[in-house]
Amino acid sequence: MGRDMDIGTSYDIRELDLAQGEQIEEAVEDIGTTTVVDCPLVPVEIPGSNSSGAYTANDAMGTIFEVVVPRRGEIRSAIFFDLDDEGLQTDLEIFKHKPTQIASEAAWALSLADVVKFITELSFVTPDDHNGTQTFQLTNIGMAYTAPEGKLYIQAVTRGTPTIAVGAKPRIQLQIQSFDPDFREV
Repeated sequence: MGRDMDIGTSYDIRELDLAQGEQIEEAVEDIGTTTVVDCPLVPVEIPGSNSSGAYTANDAMGTIFEVVVPRRGEIRSAIFFDLDDEGLQTDLEIFKHKPTQIASEAAWALSLADVVKFITELSFVTPDDHNGTQTFQLTNIGMAYTAPEGKLYIQAVTRGTPTIAVGAKPRIQLQIQSFDPDFREV
């Protein structure tokens, strides 16, 4: 099969020579693993997210927490577990280095020093009701990242006025396409 083809023609992939197939295999091997992993393996609670009733819209909810992740990857999907059946939008602000902590129940405001650490915001808007609890799912996120420390730092931000009961802290889990051959789910 020649390299030059007329516009509008197609070629039969059976005509690809063995060398091209080997090059493709080598390229895939160089990329490393492409396994989709759960981070963390068991959904993690948002620490400090029990409210004293003082949450207002756009407050930091709880404290910054870290999730062990592949050093290189792509956030494919995410689940927010609303165990208190609030049904309110919650965003996750995700960073590659730890940002400055804003007090829980204080207005969320990203500092100039921390904006360069920012990767993305995941907005959980539409819940799926499970009769006393709710889940929010995001799919096809496609956000590539690098995490030099093998961790992502996350701050939850409420867009409503939740009153979270003791023992019903929300949880999160990310599904990540790993490009880190050394990563193991924990």
